[in-house]
Amino acid sequence: MAWALLATALTSASCGDDAAPSPTKGAPPSELDNSAVELVRAVDENDDPGVFELSLRASETTKAFAASPETPVWAYNGSVPGPLIEANVGDRLVVHFQNDLPEETTIHWHGVRLPAAMDGSLAMQNPVPPGGTFEYEFVLRDAGLFWFHPHVRSDIQVQKGLYGTIVVRGEEPAADRELIAVLDDIRLKKDGTIEEYLDDEAAALGREGDTLLVNGIASPTVLAHPGETLRLRLVNVANGRFFNVSLGGLPMRVVGSDGGLVPRPWDVTSIVMSPGERLDLLVQLQGTEGDELRLTSEPYERGHESGDGPPLDLATIRLEGEPVEGAALPATGPTMEVLPEDAAVVSLVLDEEFRDGELAFTINGEAYPDVPMVEVGLGELRRLEIRNDAEMDHPFHLHGFFFQEVERDGAAVPPEARIWKDTIIVPRESTMALVARFDEPGMWMYHCHILEHAELGMMGEIHVE
Repeated sequence: MAWALLATALTSASCGDDAAPSPTKGAPPSELDNSAVELVRAVDENDDPGVFELSLRASETTKAFAASPETPVWAYNGSVPGPLIEANVGDRLVVHFQNDLPEETTIHWHGVRLPAAMDGSLAMQNPVPPGGTFEYEFVLRDAGLFWFHPHVRSDIQVQKGLYGTIVVRGEEPAADRELIAVLDDIRLKKDGTIEEYLDDEAAALGREGDTLLVNGIASPTVLAHPGETLRLRLVNVANGRFFNVSLGGLPMRVVGSDGGLVPRPWDVTSIVMSPGERLDLLVQLQGTEGDELRLTSEPYERGHESGDGPPLDLATIRLEGEPVEGAALPATGPTMEVLPEDAAVVSLVLDEEFRDGELAFTINGEAYPDVPMVEVGLGELRRLEIRNDAEMDHPFHLHGFFFQEVERDGAAVPPEARIWKDTIIVPRESTMALVARFDEPGMWMYHCHILEHAELGMMGEIHVE
């Protein structure tokens, strides 16, 4: 996100109500029936209120997308997206994972701060073989929206349907309605099967599908009352597509990002999300009964002439019933530690090239696993100075830690505009500086979250001890 826009918008933010109390697990639905659009919820198998325990099985099944024939997919507990895990800050999450797929896999808990042995990357975990099991167990330290997916052949396994979401409740902003929206796309053949393998031209951008999905549904309709304040919580799980989200041009207040609620909300009419990013938006639904608001992805140029084309429909919000007075929008959020900027520097250069006729995406001139490892002492800060020499944007994702953007193209990001992130767009032919504190030992991955780019080499490791 552009910090200059954030700083400008701060001056016009209006005061709002205090945050609402944290809801309990399994809160009842609102009176309008949106059950067909909502995510399947995971069942808590443990009576202890401080533990969320579930059995999670990856297996083959089928799903119908739009008007296409039934598509063979891979799914967690039989659904695409997989089940929504809803817990509270401080809860212990226990997952009994069973792999019933024809190939090995893992689960990476994207954005969750946890022990390295639970992170699901091959740097710390042997893959779970077909028919095998693994026990994931860790404490949920942060409130926010997170997600989970494989870290083995991620470009194929995620596209086949292996992804799910986690909502960790803590301090919550007031809202009349909440919609958790998983944004994805899928590329299908005429017979309904998934187009698995891409040519070099398509891989250069990352997979972009021909069918856009919200919670696994093409063009769903969501019901709401006129005047309601909608809390729209978005996660981009697509392999390569960037979503430039707009809701009929209505002002949307950004109250949260990857690391949870932000200290200083700001207003937008559209906002770009790269693969892996999350957004927490509040929008007051202006209109009268019968009006329809279009949730769209507006054109966005991320390189290689990718910004051509019209807006794409994601969903429709239909207003029903009498108008209501919606919850006021907050002007402030929780306080946040501002990390020092003068840490030891790690320089990372992102690029793309052909090697021996094969497309490669590189870090410091090397493709994974040949990218030199970064060594960091436990508890130390590092300033990650990233230069993107490629002709397209790359979303940079760091496992296990949040970071703060402190500089972009040589200009300092003001402390009041800094937020916790774990995935961020590094624009083409630009520079960026990020600061993170590495307070958990182990081997940690960082990579481009265009999944084809990670699989083709744009990935590295950070060793913390």
